[in-house]
Amino acid sequence: PGHKSDTMFAVRSVRHAAPIASLLRQRTMAQSAAMVHTEAHMKEIGITLPDYQDAVWSYVKAQRDGDKFYIGDHVGQDENAVTVRGKVGEEGMVGAEVSPEEAELLARNAGLRLLSTLSHYLDGDLDRVDQVVKVVGIVNGTPDFRGHGKVINGCSDVLVEVLGDRGRHARTCTGSGSLPAAVTCEMVVRVKD
Repeated sequence: PGHKSDTMFAVRSVRHAAPIASLLRQRTMAQSAAMVHTEAHMKEIGITLPDYQDAVWSYVKAQRDGDKFYIGDHVGQDENAVTVRGKVGEEGMVGAEVSPEEAELLARNAGLRLLSTLSHYLDGDLDRVDQVVKVVGIVNGTPDFRGHGKVINGCSDVLVEVLGDRGRHARTCTGSGSLPAAVTCEMVVRVKD
């Protein structure tokens, strides 16, 4: 009698195990499908990150504190990785050397460079980004320029294009009387291990 009940128990266990195994497989496949593959997504939408540029003075490009990376300012550069300098302003504004549209593209480039630096510090795995927490954008504007937010949209928009909702962030945009570039951006990012 003990042997028969052991066999019955084993048969019932196998019957129950099959649906459980199937559910576990389905859950694993769903989780796998829900995983973010940032680099593949960038390829699909035609975005290539610029090469990582190391710091040139006695600082680092990013500093980790717990689960946050603080990434220092990245200036807007042209397609040849040359920093674009000058005052941002509307046509006809005294001292304007860079149009708001050009500055917005420079902010986008700064955002791509921020992502390149982050990717470098995360060993090429942007899937580890949990959330971009904050972006600070500074525009070297003419005294009467007021379009700082539109300029920094270039950076904000590319972060969302690449990271989706993980790229949405709080933001500060400000103008500056002088800068070594037309536009500069920095960000704070929460990461997961």
